[in-house]
Amino acid sequence: MSETTPTADTRPAEDGGAPAPRRRVNRREQILRTAADAFATQGFNNTSLADIAAMLDITPAGVLHHFGSKTALLTAVLELRDDTDPAPEGSRMLDHLVATAERNAERPGTTQLYAVLSAESATDRHPAQEWFRDRFTVLRQEIGDAVLDRLDPRDRAAAATPGPDGRTPAGEAAAAIIAVMDGLQVQWLLDPEAVDMAAVTETVIDALVARLSDQG
Repeated sequence: MSETTPTADTRPAEDGGAPAPRRRVNRREQILRTAADAFATQGFNNTSLADIAAMLDITPAGVLHHFGSKTALLTAVLELRDDTDPAPEGSRMLDHLVATAERNAERPGTTQLYAVLSAESATDRHPAQEWFRDRFTVLRQEIGDAVLDRLDPRDRAAAATPGPDGRTPAGEAAAAIIAVMDGLQVQWLLDPEAVDMAAVTETVIDALVARLSDQG
């Protein structure tokens, strides 16, 4: 079955000629966007497939036709955010993080979605728990590599050397950057005028890089 459905009957042409073709809507994308809005405002656990279906005037079976399960829908919603934010490699990743923080201030719905679901995923048996765990693992590695790439060669070795706990200074810096960005999102959502997410993110990145340089 096609994933697009007509939204209305054939529209008459304005010049009296042949009717204009019917406009078609991607039903899967409609469900995805609606679910993202619902999860952002109500959380995953408090949103049912029936709720999402009612918002689109379709049946829950119509939602399941495209996604198979509520968990699969959640995964698609989470992946949608990442698909729109491809990250560069090397030290440019750090500039990308600042740009992402600035962009997040222009899309409160997406920012709210991430903040709500990431916090909710820490609860027992939450279906997004593994997704967020894997995401943080990858982010710590990528950001840690970016931090190392920004350091002078003489400082890089020290920042990449594991301590007694097996963690590296660069990895710890990466964890701190992620924590700051996620915490800023919550502060910004509660009081947008109180914080500048991009400015604070840049300040923290610069301070951590400088600290690792001093220790090299």
